[in-house]
Amino acid sequence: MSELSSILRQAKDRLALPIIAMSRASGLTAVTIRGVLSGKSDPRLSTLMTMADQLGLELMLLPKAVASSIAAKAPAEEEVQSLVAAALAQQTERK
Repeated sequence: MSELSSILRQAKDRLALPIIAMSRASGLTAVTIRGVLSGKSDPRLSTLMTMADQLGLELMLLPKAVASSIAAKAPAEEEVQSLVAAALAQQTERK
């Protein structure tokens, strides 16, 4: 549960969304939201889905085999170059 709380907390911080605003928009109490974000509560699935929606996230249930294969693959950090950056790199290579 702590990993889920951490993900929700990071999304909330990234959006700079106050708890009171989440509470008003979602119908959840501020106490409930704080409990979930701190990892100290055992929320209902519907509560997690509501919070995830507020934070622009999607809560998904996957078969364990699928989840473990996703977790085993490290995400590739590929840099996408702009056309300008690619042209400058190509020009530098020619020199």
